[in-house]
Amino acid sequence: MITISYSRMQTYLSCPYSHYLRYIEGIVKKGKSRPLSFGSDFHKLLEVRKDKSKVKSVFKIQKESYYDLDSNSQTELGDNYLEDLKTIFTDYMKLYKDTSLPDQTEVPFEIIIGKYHGELVVFNGIIDEIYNTDEGVIIGEHKTFNRKPDMTFIVMNTQKCLYSKAVEQIAGELPIYVQWDYIKSTPAQEPVWLDKSQKFSEAKSNNITPFSWRRACISKGITDKDNLKKGEDLYGGNIYNFFFRLQDDVIPQMVDEIYDGFLYTAKEIVSRGEKNKTRHTGTNCSWCEYKDICYAELTGGNVEYVKSKDYTERSKA
Repeated sequence: MITISYSRMQTYLSCPYSHYLRYIEGIVKKGKSRPLSFGSDFHKLLEVRKDKSKVKSVFKIQKESYYDLDSNSQTELGDNYLEDLKTIFTDYMKLYKDTSLPDQTEVPFEIIIGKYHGELVVFNGIIDEIYNTDEGVIIGEHKTFNRKPDMTFIVMNTQKCLYSKAVEQIAGELPIYVQWDYIKSTPAQEPVWLDKSQKFSEAKSNNITPFSWRRACISKGITDKDNLKKGEDLYGGNIYNFFFRLQDDVIPQMVDEIYDGFLYTAKEIVSRGEKNKTRHTGTNCSWCEYKDICYAELTGGNVEYVKSKDYTERSKA
């Protein structure tokens, strides 16, 4: 069986050679990436958020995994990684404590889209959340960010269309909308403590929220309601710099056109992906995990040494 995911398609379109290295040669960069690790760990906590004991268990596993990492990987994630993860998750749960929870989470799908030399070709993926309502099906997708995404990026989104088509194949109807759930991967800052006046600065800041104000107060032993509530008045509007949700309507025409393009690209991946080593050198190279391999190959370096030192076999899970 040949599987084509949204991520695989995006990799191929971005740079066929990075697709070749990841999916054909099957190697990935050693070590940990903070953005990817944070997104994955946050998802795991969200999966079990209905059960506090399971949340504690998952966080314990994540803590043990962090301390099992080598020093370079720990440095990449940062000394405050676990604390940041817990703080952001706690703030998220407080903010959305009164909202409905999904009927299903982490829903896998496999949709047959063709055959190649007798082998099934399958479109696969995992949908974060599905809500079944009287009005229809709703997809929930979580995204972590450092910089707020552009609205055009959210509305004109390939993943939204492909996952909507997957739901149509599974449930017999398109979702009515996708609920994008964005979470900033760095926590809100706490206000500055003024030693002279023995109180917190109330200066304007976009990086403080009522949650971080309250944490700061409690850390200083300030528990009176007026001071705790002051964070709402000063910084209540900042919450949406760190957490925001958008309901994005699913447009059937957009879904069909994007899906047709996906099928076309899938055919190209299946028929040419094993041989296509075209490099798209440029801006994207600066954050591509395979830039060290490309650099060695293009400058006459020791490619095999780079691969053995810095890369490992990709997990098929």
